[in-house]
Amino acid sequence: MSDTKTVRIRTECRVSAMRTSACAAESFQLLNAGAKSVWRGQGDTWTAARDRAAEEAGVTPAQAERLQKNWRTMKFPNGDVYRLLRNKYGHLCSLIEKAGDAVEAKRLEIEESYAVRKGPVSTGTGDNDARH
Repeated sequence: MSDTKTVRIRTECRVSAMRTSACAAESFQLLNAGAKSVWRGQGDTWTAARDRAAEEAGVTPAQAERLQKNWRTMKFPNGDVYRLLRNKYGHLCSLIEKAGDAVEAKRLEIEESYAVRKGPVSTGTGDNDARH
């Protein structure tokens, strides 16, 4: 009897530990990434940054607050919230990639303009050569 009870308890604990859906966790991470991108530094609150990120993504601040507070126990976030946050995150990633490409192009341009164009390096065949 006790073995059956132990198995049932372990199963219930495992199920309760897995209550968070992958969509809820991913939505929470996407919301945090957006909040990090709009955070203004010292003097700004995380709540204000979260609300700005949510509004930029098209999500209401109330939905963002619900997601932030309940993402661990939430089985599924609102589909629109998830979709909007994914789209905003994709947009942020494309902006970062474009900025990286621009920096790389500028680096190559600078490298080409300052490249030293000399002939082959002399091997020391002059009169002051120590080998003679």
